Amino acid sequence: MAKQEVATTANQQAALIVNNALIDGLNAQLKQKQEYGLTFPADYNPTNALMGAYLILKETKDRNGKYVLETCSQASIANSLMDMVTMGLSMQKRQCYPIAYGGKLQCQVSYHGHKAMAHRYGAKDINAEVIYEGDTFKYHIENGRKILDEHTQDFENIDLTKIKGAYCIVILADGSTYMEVMNINQIKTAWKKGYGYKENSGTHAEFTDMMVKKTVTSRACKQIVQQYGDVFAIEAADKAEDIDSADVVAEDVAYDVQSYANAQEFPVPEESDPVEQDEAPAGEVGVQEQQAEPEPPSPQPQNPDWA
Repeated sequence: MAKQEVATTANQQAALIVNNALIDGLNAQLKQKQEYGLTFPADYNPTNALMGAYLILKETKDRNGKYVLETCSQASIANSLMDMVTMGLSMQKRQCYPIAYGGKLQCQVSYHGHKAMAHRYGAKDINAEVIYEGDTFKYHIENGRKILDEHTQDFENIDLTKIKGAYCIVILADGSTYMEVMNINQIKTAWKKGYGYKENSGTHAEFTDMMVKKTVTSRACKQIVQQYGDVFAIEAADKAEDIDSADVVAEDVAYDVQSYANAQEFPVPEESDPVEQDEAPAGEVGVQEQQAEPEPPSPQPQNPDWA
């Protein structure tokens, strides 16, 4: 079978499992945004990005092990996909990934996505480096921008347990530079807000040097997008920024309480007809009343003043 026939067959099979009505609706919204100035990179196909993302969503589960297409609202699914293509990103290229919490789907930008957006808006070169204990690191500030003066590093200083911080330098197409610096406390604060971060374990503990580079690089690239991006990309990036600071667990708990509180109906016993009782003989009334009187409670010992 020819390669073209294989590709055609694959596209036909994908179309059978993709929600074409949703994709068509999003494409219509994109065309309206394009009329107001939204543009895409020359090598970016928004329709393909939408179809690829939807296929990923079909296999994506939330924290409770349920498929996000079943638990998340349709509006949030559409909005997250729209944010993805507005930023010109692709889930299949791991430039962003879906996160579900609070009954909503969100599109979170990855390290690769931040770099892709920065390159699109004028970043020519992006480099990051780790600062270890014992390094000589100096910089100064000019017109509100940080300028690197010196970073001298000894090979013996490289130790994952002695990382003091990291910095990233972005060289723009016009020759200017942008520098971002973060100490280890700032970096760890950013990690704690991330999805699935665990203290002193996992990837952040095993590859600390790579993770601090990614964190400071993402922060630097965000600033490039904020300064040079178009209004649509900035708006979508701001929404992604809000996701980074969201308390995922709290959102999930609040959503569960709202969704399932008082969801189970308690059976109310039916009122039965009153049962008529025979009148007791006159001589027995006093005996019944006497038995009904409760016994006086026994005196309780009082605590002393010091107790």
